[in-house]
Amino acid sequence: MPAILFVGDAVSASGWRLAGVQTLVPEAGTEAECVTQHAVAPTQLVLLTAAIAQTLPASVQQRLFALVSPMVLVVPDLRDQCAMPDLAETVRKQLGVGA
Repeated sequence: MPAILFVGDAVSASGWRLAGVQTLVPEAGTEAECVTQHAVAPTQLVLLTAAIAQTLPASVQQRLFALVSPMVLVVPDLRDQCAMPDLAETVRKQLGVGA
């Protein structure tokens, strides 16, 4: 298993491969299965594009983002088609403050 794993579209994956990161490009409809299968130790960091993160069911997202090892982070899409999660809003919801 790699230390860092990128999961996203083929074009973005080619850039990450040039940086020495192992990449995974899941087929449409298999994103959740693919991510949960590969987001395991000894991988230390899993990078998901915003588009992949949006395809995951909420329960899978919650479980993945709660992991300490490997840490799972969302990175912007190359084509910027999907918005990044609003971190400030997420923190406010978790703390129970704000609307």
